[in-house]
Amino acid sequence: MDGHRLAFAGTSSIWLEAIFWITQCVMLLIGRDPNLFKKYSITKSHVTYPSPKLIQTALFETIQGHLLRPFLLWLIYPIYKKQGCFNTAIPSFPTLLTHMCFCILIDDTLFYWSHRLLHENRWLYQNIHKQHHEFKYSVGLAVEYAHPVEDLLSNTLPTIAGALFLGSHASIAIGYMGMKVWQSIDAHSGFDLSFPLSPWNVFYGMDCASAHDFHHSHNVGNYGGFFSFWDSVCGTNKAYKKYLIKKDRNTKT
Repeated sequence: MDGHRLAFAGTSSIWLEAIFWITQCVMLLIGRDPNLFKKYSITKSHVTYPSPKLIQTALFETIQGHLLRPFLLWLIYPIYKKQGCFNTAIPSFPTLLTHMCFCILIDDTLFYWSHRLLHENRWLYQNIHKQHHEFKYSVGLAVEYAHPVEDLLSNTLPTIAGALFLGSHASIAIGYMGMKVWQSIDAHSGFDLSFPLSPWNVFYGMDCASAHDFHHSHNVGNYGGFFSFWDSVCGTNKAYKKYLIKKDRNTKT
Protein backbone atom coordinates (compact mmCIF):
# COMPACT_ATOMS: atom_id res chain seq x y z
CA MET A 1 0.00 0.00 0.00
CA ASP A 2 1.33 3.46 -1.00
CA GLY A 3 1.91 5.32 2.28
CA HIS A 4 2.12 8.72 0.57
CA ARG A 5 -1.21 8.11 -1.12
CA LEU A 6 -2.83 7.19 2.18
CA ALA A 7 -1.29 10.22 3.88
CA PHE A 8 -2.66 12.49 1.14
CA ALA A 9 -6.17 11.06 1.47
CA GLY A 10 -6.08 11.08 5.27
CA THR A 11 -4.61 14.52 5.96
CA SER A 12 -6.69 16.14 3.21
CA SER A 13 -9.86 14.62 4.63
CA ILE A 14 -9.05 15.82 8.15
CA TRP A 15 -8.35 19.34 6.84
CA LEU A 16 -11.60 19.51 4.88
CA GLU A 17 -13.66 18.06 7.72
CA ALA A 18 -12.21 20.63 10.12
CA ILE A 19 -13.03 23.53 7.79
CA PHE A 20 -16.54 22.21 7.11
CA TRP A 21 -17.65 21.56 10.68
CA ILE A 22 -15.93 24.56 12.28
CA THR A 23 -17.59 26.88 9.76
CA GLN A 24 -20.96 25.17 10.25
CA CYS A 25 -20.65 25.56 14.04
CA VAL A 26 -19.73 29.24 13.74
CA MET A 27 -22.82 29.85 11.57
CA LEU A 28 -25.01 28.01 14.08
CA LEU A 29 -23.62 30.13 16.93
CA ILE A 30 -24.29 33.30 14.95
CA GLY A 31 -27.85 32.14 14.32
CA ARG A 32 -28.44 31.57 18.04
CA ASP A 33 -27.90 35.25 18.87
CA PRO A 34 -30.49 37.13 16.78
CA ASN A 35 -29.93 40.44 18.60
CA LEU A 36 -26.17 40.60 18.07
CA PHE A 37 -26.23 39.50 14.41
CA LYS A 38 -29.70 40.70 13.38
CA LYS A 39 -28.29 43.36 11.05
CA TYR A 40 -26.48 40.63 9.07
CA SER A 41 -29.51 38.37 8.67
CA ILE A 42 -30.89 38.24 5.12
CA THR A 43 -34.66 38.83 5.22
CA LYS A 44 -36.79 36.32 3.32
CA SER A 45 -40.44 37.04 4.07
CA HIS A 46 -41.96 34.78 1.39
CA VAL A 47 -40.13 31.53 2.24
CA THR A 48 -40.13 29.51 5.44
CA TYR A 49 -37.28 27.94 7.36
CA PRO A 50 -36.60 24.36 6.18
CA SER A 51 -38.45 21.59 7.96
CA PRO A 52 -36.68 19.39 10.54
CA LYS A 53 -37.14 16.47 8.14
CA LEU A 54 -35.26 18.27 5.34
CA ILE A 55 -32.50 19.31 7.74
CA GLN A 56 -32.15 15.70 8.94
CA THR A 57 -32.08 14.39 5.37
CA ALA A 58 -29.38 16.91 4.40
CA LEU A 59 -27.35 16.06 7.49
CA PHE A 60 -27.59 12.31 6.79
CA GLU A 61 -26.55 12.72 3.14
CA THR A 62 -23.71 15.06 4.14
CA ILE A 63 -22.31 12.55 6.62
CA GLN A 64 -22.59 9.78 4.00
CA GLY A 65 -20.64 11.88 1.51
CA HIS A 66 -17.97 12.75 4.03
CA LEU A 67 -17.44 9.10 4.92
CA LEU A 68 -16.68 8.51 1.23
CA ARG A 69 -14.33 11.48 0.95
CA PRO A 70 -11.07 9.74 1.99
CA PHE A 71 -11.72 7.00 -0.57
CA LEU A 72 -12.45 9.53 -3.33
CA LEU A 73 -9.27 11.48 -2.51
CA TRP A 74 -7.36 8.20 -2.57
CA LEU A 75 -8.82 7.51 -6.03
CA ILE A 76 -7.85 10.87 -7.54
CA TYR A 77 -4.34 10.84 -6.05
CA PRO A 78 -2.77 9.49 -9.30
CA ILE A 79 -4.22 12.46 -11.21
CA TYR A 80 -2.55 14.95 -8.88
CA LYS A 81 0.66 12.92 -9.05
CA LYS A 82 0.60 12.86 -12.86
CA GLN A 83 0.13 16.64 -12.93
CA GLY A 84 3.23 17.07 -10.79
CA CYS A 85 1.47 18.41 -7.70
CA PHE A 86 3.83 16.48 -5.42
CA ASN A 87 7.02 17.27 -7.33
CA THR A 88 7.08 21.06 -7.06
CA ALA A 89 8.75 22.91 -4.20
CA ILE A 90 6.81 24.53 -1.36
CA PRO A 91 5.36 27.62 -3.07
CA SER A 92 6.44 31.17 -2.27
CA PHE A 93 3.74 33.64 -1.21
CA PRO A 94 3.52 35.30 -4.67
CA THR A 95 3.15 31.85 -6.28
CA LEU A 96 0.53 30.86 -3.73
CA LEU A 97 -1.44 34.06 -4.34
CA THR A 98 -1.20 33.75 -8.14
CA HIS A 99 -2.30 30.11 -8.17
CA MET A 100 -5.18 30.77 -5.76
CA CYS A 101 -6.45 33.64 -7.92
CA PHE A 102 -6.24 31.43 -11.01
CA CYS A 103 -8.16 28.67 -9.20
CA ILE A 104 -10.91 31.15 -8.32
CA LEU A 105 -11.20 32.40 -11.93
CA ILE A 106 -11.37 28.87 -13.36
CA ASP A 107 -13.76 27.75 -10.63
CA ASP A 108 -16.05 30.74 -11.13
CA THR A 109 -16.22 30.19 -14.89
CA LEU A 110 -16.88 26.45 -14.75
CA PHE A 111 -19.31 26.78 -11.86
CA TYR A 112 -21.30 29.55 -13.55
CA TRP A 113 -21.82 27.69 -16.82
CA SER A 114 -22.45 24.27 -15.28
CA HIS A 115 -24.83 25.78 -12.72
CA ARG A 116 -26.65 27.72 -15.42
CA LEU A 117 -26.95 24.55 -17.51
CA LEU A 118 -28.50 22.73 -14.54
CA HIS A 119 -31.16 25.44 -14.41
CA GLU A 120 -31.84 26.13 -18.07
CA ASN A 121 -32.04 22.50 -19.20
CA ARG A 122 -35.45 21.39 -17.96
CA TRP A 123 -34.52 17.70 -17.70
CA LEU A 124 -31.33 18.41 -15.77
CA TYR A 125 -33.16 20.70 -13.38
CA GLN A 126 -36.07 18.34 -12.70
CA ASN A 127 -33.94 15.23 -12.33
CA ILE A 128 -30.72 16.57 -10.81
CA HIS A 129 -30.57 20.18 -9.58
CA LYS A 130 -34.07 20.36 -8.09
CA GLN A 131 -32.86 18.39 -5.06
CA HIS A 132 -30.55 21.25 -4.03
CA HIS A 133 -33.40 23.74 -4.42
CA GLU A 134 -35.55 21.96 -1.89
CA PHE A 135 -33.84 24.52 0.33
CA LYS A 136 -35.68 27.72 -0.58
CA TYR A 137 -34.60 29.19 2.74
CA SER A 138 -30.88 28.58 2.47
CA VAL A 139 -28.89 27.38 5.49
CA GLY A 140 -25.27 26.26 5.82
CA LEU A 141 -26.16 22.58 5.82
CA ALA A 142 -27.73 22.94 2.36
CA VAL A 143 -24.31 23.43 0.77
CA GLU A 144 -23.64 19.74 0.01
CA TYR A 145 -27.24 18.59 -0.33
CA ALA A 146 -27.08 17.78 -4.03
CA HIS A 147 -27.49 14.98 -6.56
CA PRO A 148 -24.20 13.06 -7.15
CA VAL A 149 -24.12 14.20 -10.79
CA GLU A 150 -24.37 17.83 -9.72
CA ASP A 151 -21.77 17.28 -7.03
CA LEU A 152 -19.34 16.05 -9.68
CA LEU A 153 -20.24 18.39 -12.55
CA SER A 154 -20.82 21.68 -10.78
CA ASN A 155 -19.03 21.35 -7.45
CA THR A 156 -16.04 19.00 -7.56
CA LEU A 157 -14.70 19.54 -11.09
CA PRO A 158 -14.72 23.38 -10.97
CA THR A 159 -13.01 23.26 -7.56
CA ILE A 160 -10.12 21.02 -8.55
CA ALA A 161 -9.67 22.16 -12.18
CA GLY A 162 -7.45 25.20 -11.62
CA ALA A 163 -4.83 23.52 -9.44
CA LEU A 164 -4.71 20.46 -11.72
CA PHE A 165 -4.29 22.61 -14.83
CA LEU A 166 -1.36 24.52 -13.29
CA GLY A 167 0.13 21.46 -11.59
CA SER A 168 0.01 23.46 -8.35
CA HIS A 169 1.70 22.18 -5.22
CA ALA A 170 -0.58 19.82 -3.27
CA SER A 171 -0.80 22.35 -0.43
CA ILE A 172 -2.38 24.85 -2.83
CA ALA A 173 -4.75 22.25 -4.28
CA ILE A 174 -6.02 21.11 -0.90
CA GLY A 175 -5.84 24.59 0.59
CA TYR A 176 -8.09 25.88 -2.18
CA MET A 177 -10.58 23.07 -1.54
CA GLY A 178 -10.83 24.21 2.07
CA MET A 179 -11.26 27.82 1.02
CA LYS A 180 -14.07 26.83 -1.36
CA VAL A 181 -15.82 24.87 1.39
CA TRP A 182 -15.75 27.95 3.64
CA GLN A 183 -16.99 30.25 0.88
CA SER A 184 -19.80 27.88 -0.11
CA ILE A 185 -21.08 27.54 3.46
CA ASP A 186 -20.93 31.31 3.85
CA ALA A 187 -22.95 31.74 0.65
CA HIS A 188 -25.64 29.38 1.98
CA SER A 189 -25.62 30.68 5.55
CA GLY A 190 -28.46 33.21 5.35
CA PHE A 191 -26.15 35.89 6.78
CA ASP A 192 -24.45 38.67 4.83
CA LEU A 193 -21.50 38.98 7.19
CA SER A 194 -18.96 41.77 6.93
CA PHE A 195 -15.17 41.49 7.13
CA PRO A 196 -13.48 39.96 9.13
CA LEU A 197 -16.36 37.57 9.88
CA SER A 198 -16.52 36.93 6.15
CA PRO A 199 -13.84 37.72 3.56
CA TRP A 200 -16.17 36.93 0.67
CA ASN A 201 -17.51 40.42 0.02
CA VAL A 202 -14.39 42.56 0.39
CA PHE A 203 -13.61 42.95 -3.31
CA TYR A 204 -15.63 44.66 -6.03
CA GLY A 205 -17.99 42.20 -7.69
CA MET A 206 -18.23 39.92 -4.64
CA ASP A 207 -21.76 39.52 -3.26
CA CYS A 208 -21.72 35.87 -2.31
CA ALA A 209 -24.23 35.42 0.50
CA SER A 210 -26.90 37.93 -0.53
CA ALA A 211 -26.79 36.99 -4.22
CA HIS A 212 -26.90 33.25 -3.60
CA ASP A 213 -29.61 33.64 -0.98
CA PHE A 214 -31.73 35.39 -3.62
CA HIS A 215 -30.96 32.53 -6.00
CA HIS A 216 -32.45 30.04 -3.52
CA SER A 217 -35.41 32.10 -2.32
CA HIS A 218 -36.48 33.26 -5.81
CA ASN A 219 -34.89 30.56 -8.00
CA VAL A 220 -33.92 33.16 -10.59
CA GLY A 221 -30.45 33.94 -12.01
CA ASN A 222 -27.34 34.58 -9.90
CA TYR A 223 -25.52 31.47 -11.10
CA GLY A 224 -22.04 32.67 -10.12
CA GLY A 225 -19.85 31.67 -7.19
CA PHE A 226 -17.19 34.04 -5.83
CA PHE A 227 -17.90 36.94 -8.19
CA SER A 228 -20.86 38.30 -10.14
CA PHE A 229 -18.76 38.81 -13.31
CA TRP A 230 -20.47 36.21 -15.52
CA ASP A 231 -23.93 37.11 -14.22
CA SER A 232 -23.28 40.76 -15.10
CA VAL A 233 -21.84 39.97 -18.54
CA CYS A 234 -24.68 37.58 -19.42
CA GLY A 235 -27.46 39.57 -17.75
CA THR A 236 -28.50 36.72 -15.45
CA ASN A 237 -28.62 38.99 -12.40
CA LYS A 238 -31.22 41.48 -13.72
CA ALA A 239 -33.98 40.18 -11.45
CA TYR A 240 -31.64 40.43 -8.47
CA LYS A 241 -30.68 44.01 -9.30
CA LYS A 242 -34.37 44.99 -9.57
CA TYR A 243 -34.99 43.30 -6.24
CA LEU A 244 -32.17 45.29 -4.59
CA ILE A 245 -33.50 48.59 -6.00
CA LYS A 246 -37.01 47.80 -4.73
CA LYS A 247 -35.63 46.73 -1.34
CA ASP A 248 -33.62 49.95 -1.06
CA ARG A 249 -36.72 52.06 -1.85
CA ASN A 250 -38.77 50.23 0.77
CA THR A 251 -36.04 50.77 3.34
CA LYS A 252 -35.97 54.53 2.71
CA THR A 253 -39.76 54.95 2.91
